[in-house]
Amino acid sequence: MSDAATGHGWCIAQGPGAFGHARDLARETLESWSWPPERVEVVVLLVSELVTNAHRHAGTDAWLRLDPTSEGVRLTVRDASPKPPEPRVPDPEAAVGGFGLHILDRLASRWGVETHADGKHVWALVPATVTAPPN
Repeated sequence: MSDAATGHGWCIAQGPGAFGHARDLARETLESWSWPPERVEVVVLLVSELVTNAHRHAGTDAWLRLDPTSEGVRLTVRDASPKPPEPRVPDPEAAVGGFGLHILDRLASRWGVETHADGKHVWALVPATVTAPPN
């Protein structure tokens, strides 16, 4: 990862192509920071899930931010609803959702929610490398 990497943020407006646009911005940013391709895909998936949640459940535009950390990246998605996300039980047969927070829990090293008067920030820390579990 480049030592010169600085954070970037964007408004992801609701509408056609929004999720693809968010994924492209994340991918391009991480590639410019020389991230390993397999880790880029993890962040891209989480960006897609969090932006989708902001649009679908908060009903507002989403503000995406990527900031490099000493171990990887902190991704933050802000929306205008102060209501915290609620885990749902996924229904694989219906394929209508409920997977987002479970995916976040599995792929991020840590994540959380910060509520504010004007909405919330859902953030996740994703390491640039994966260490093997001890034997």
